[in-house]
Amino acid sequence: MFFIIFPVVIITVLVVLKYLEFRRSEYKAASGNSFIRTVFNLGNHGEFLTFAILEQLRCHHRLMVNLYIPKKDGTTTEIDLIMITQSGIYVFESKNLSGWIYGHERNKQWTQVSRTGRRTGSSTLYGRTRGTSVL
Repeated sequence: MFFIIFPVVIITVLVVLKYLEFRRSEYKAASGNSFIRTVFNLGNHGEFLTFAILEQLRCHHRLMVNLYIPKKDGTTTEIDLIMITQSGIYVFESKNLSGWIYGHERNKQWTQVSRTGRRTGSSTLYGRTRGTSVL
């Protein structure tokens, strides 16, 4: 019986702690994402973790999430997070990946090395560095 109750208690405590962190954050108001949508979607969760760290900065700043910026060709580019401060405008592309990521902002392909192996994929930063030019 202990082997069933103990994991349930641990999971419950972890979920409650994550919920309290979510409630203290302004992420829901900024993004419109619910707690469930934030915690169980890897992309949203990674974005929330970045937002939670940035909103604790002591400098005066404004955070905006999930902005769709029109490009010259009529399409849009999504920017996960923008932080506006007196020192400048900072653009964040948030990914919730584990392992080591190798690449350069100008490379179209990056490599992720994790416990499950090596994977090469498209660099989202390649498009973002070009996408920030619309700002």
